Amino acid sequence: MMETRERERLVAAVGAEDAAAVERFLGDCALGALVEAADAADSDWPEWARAAAVLQRWLEVAGRSADAERKLGYLRCTVEAQKAVPTALRPALPQSVARMLKDHGFAE
Repeated sequence: MMETRERERLVAAVGAEDAAAVERFLGDCALGALVEAADAADSDWPEWARAAAVLQRWLEVAGRSADAERKLGYLRCTVEAQKAVPTALRPALPQSVARMLKDHGFAE
């Protein structure tokens, strides 16, 4: 469960609506799991939080669910796939996640 201080930090970074989706994305995991995954990928954690919100909303609309580790894995795979694209042409991670979901879906 996310602590009040973590929630406030998240809301300040991405806004209340995305923050609520990120909380659902993380479930019982702490915000630190997302921050650590972003750090490991040399990425900005608020961008990862916005991407997590995109993925969580897609799953909810599709009536699907997955645990936080699987969803973080999807974000990691998206980051890896982006590495083939020159940095100057690379879309932001939330847009890349939306495109990956559109093109490939979310495997069970």
